Amino acid sequence: MAQVATTLSDQLAQLEGARILVLGDAHYYPQIVEGILPIINNTARLELKRWGSEFLAETFASPSFTYGPKEDLSLKVLFHVQEMLETPGQDDAVVKSMVQTATSIYGLVFRRIISHPQEAWAWNAMANIKTNILKRIDTASTGVRVCCIKFIQKVVHVQTPGVIADPRRPEQNETSIALVPRNHSLLPLPNLEAEASGLLDRLLDVFHEAVSNAILVNATLNCLSLLIRSRPAVANKTISMILNFNPLKQANSPMTPRLRVAVKSMERTTRALLKNINKSNPNGPLAGKIDAYLVRLHQSRTAIFATVDGSLKRAAPMEPTDGLDSNKRVRLAGGPTRFPPLPPPPNSFAQLFTLTEDAALSQFDVKVLPIDLVNNIATPLLGYVDARALDEAITAVKARYSYLQKMAQPTPIPAVPLAGPTGIDDEDDYEPEYQPTDSELGAVDTSTAPTSPDLLSPVIELGPFELPKPPPLTDAEKVVLSKQTIDRVFTTMTSYEPTAQSRPKLGINRLAASTNDREAWTTMLIRIATRAPSGLDDIVASDSDSDSEADGTSSSPIKPDPSAPVPDPSMIPSLANSIRQTLFTYILDDFRSRLNTAISWLNEEWYVDKLSSKASSSSADTTSSILLPNYTHWLHTLFRSILPYLSSSDSNRDSRLLIRFLSEIPAVTNEVLDMVQSLAADPERVGMAVMALQYLVLMRPPVREAALERVVGVWRSVGDVGGAGKVVARWKPDVLRKVKEEEEEEEEKRKVVKGKEIAAKEAEEESKLPAENGEMEQPQPSATMAEAVQLEEEEEASLTEMKEEVEAQA
Repeated sequence: MAQVATTLSDQLAQLEGARILVLGDAHYYPQIVEGILPIINNTARLELKRWGSEFLAETFASPSFTYGPKEDLSLKVLFHVQEMLETPGQDDAVVKSMVQTATSIYGLVFRRIISHPQEAWAWNAMANIKTNILKRIDTASTGVRVCCIKFIQKVVHVQTPGVIADPRRPEQNETSIALVPRNHSLLPLPNLEAEASGLLDRLLDVFHEAVSNAILVNATLNCLSLLIRSRPAVANKTISMILNFNPLKQANSPMTPRLRVAVKSMERTTRALLKNINKSNPNGPLAGKIDAYLVRLHQSRTAIFATVDGSLKRAAPMEPTDGLDSNKRVRLAGGPTRFPPLPPPPNSFAQLFTLTEDAALSQFDVKVLPIDLVNNIATPLLGYVDARALDEAITAVKARYSYLQKMAQPTPIPAVPLAGPTGIDDEDDYEPEYQPTDSELGAVDTSTAPTSPDLLSPVIELGPFELPKPPPLTDAEKVVLSKQTIDRVFTTMTSYEPTAQSRPKLGINRLAASTNDREAWTTMLIRIATRAPSGLDDIVASDSDSDSEADGTSSSPIKPDPSAPVPDPSMIPSLANSIRQTLFTYILDDFRSRLNTAISWLNEEWYVDKLSSKASSSSADTTSSILLPNYTHWLHTLFRSILPYLSSSDSNRDSRLLIRFLSEIPAVTNEVLDMVQSLAADPERVGMAVMALQYLVLMRPPVREAALERVVGVWRSVGDVGGAGKVVARWKPDVLRKVKEEEEEEEEKRKVVKGKEIAAKEAEEESKLPAENGEMEQPQPSATMAEAVQLEEEEEASLTEMKEEVEAQA
């Protein structure tokens, strides 16, 4: 036996050396575990089995053991754990360690099966271990049942949906059924969720037992904290079950020391759990119920254990027993005062004596009650007033009155003789090296007399202080400040992200600042620049004219010339024009993405100019530039600035942008059409110009004729390029026919001239030939000239036939 014991002790010493090794370096865990599994099997000595089961529990609970090797090692110990648990009559210490090991490897095996569904043998072994552990929850010893509770908590935690922190990296997310695919062959989601719900109910049944086991209750409460924190799906159900549990329900029975300790421990654990829940989530849906439950629990605990233990302290005496002065009495009513502070001055008598915060009671006029009724009510009521409360109220009123008296007294100014012209002794005039002589001292002593009242400092009374008004701003300062304000508002507007989602347009009368985003700020700035100053210039001009007429003066001795050109109001320096200029620069920086802003701005300008033109109906000039001054100027300026940047390389995108701009502006002027036609000067942008003009012809009938004139101009200048000929043939066939006729006439004239030139040339050549027998032969019409004449007649006939066919087709 001694030899066996020595051998056992040597084995345990070697195993302890292996444990020390892996505690120093976790990389040796797989090698050590694989080496000791044959030593700690089911046939080994009890001491070895206890040490081995405890070592396995430590291995899989070690935080230094990395996840990958731990997952691989969990598959190698599955059958060992199953064998140890299924052995009848197994030692409780071994069973507890095996249950703890199973708790640690359950999540590892579950995650392994998610990615390796072909390893069904591992999941079957884990299912057998789970079944064995669940059978022990009601019949095993208390220590084993505590370990089983922890295992159930692990199963519920794994088989309940968790939070996916990063779907792109599932290896960093916690293990839960949220990672399981819906078509998994071994892990059906409905079955797993149903099993988790049933196990949670089984775990919470401990709160329904008539006689609670304090150890099991505390173990369950400690396990539920993790589920409440990390599984919102079961948090409310769990908290509601805890709120229905009364840890002090056994205090009604005869209180033994053992029962007292058990009840106190359950109450303390419940209170700590609920406080931590409210601390981590103070705005939870059950926070109010938890607070009320804790208050009731504290009151019940105080009442029960104070009565049982008799541990209530004796109350302090109401009066001092040693004859101390009242200023040194024991403080009986601690805490802050219950009277509201006095309102700021000036104060009335009602405010001085008001010691309540009830607004309805403060506004009640007691004078409406008869004096007899007041006396009948006040006399018996004084007999029930608490003397201490009455003294506190009187003291509060006295303190208020003293404070008001001090505030009402003026600050005294001492009557000091003036030491200088300002009445204040001047330290700079003090000369310490001067020493008066005795005669001077005598002269001073004999001449000392009371200071004249006129030389005393006058009484200074402080009145209400008002800051002086700032000086008026100059025109230059106004311009600078206006520019700074506009820049600051635009900086705020650009700080917001562009609106991603499209919202329905509410029309021109929509509320500008309905939302705090870039679109709202843009609309507000546009309306400040357009609608706000509308009509103000005329009012200012009329006011200045009326003032000059009333004074009998005129701003200028020379009368204005009626025929002189009217200045463009858009060029007059003002806050509105400064906003317009800044808005123009803002749009031009990225006009493709800010086209909506440009269209909204131009629509607002057109709308305001239309209203102004209707109001000033006395104007005789009805041209568009006069009726719509701001709209016309900024439309031409903006469009002229955008045109050079319309790229021909991205013609489709820029063509759509140009068409959208021309379709959504409220009015298209001749200048805009001329600018569109000028695009045809670039051979690469002819198609863009024709497409824009064709859209105007089709979709904007008021400018159809003007647009067709520009299309004809493009067709005449570049020919049938970009589809201009098709547009002219469809909308202006008479122009096409006329042009063809002109071309035919030119061709006929060219042929006639050419024929005449050929005939003259032939006649000249014939005249140079020498005559036979010395006589000049008479010129006869040559065959060549006859053929030319015949050819001309045939061409005239063919042209006549073609003309008749064209007229017939027309």
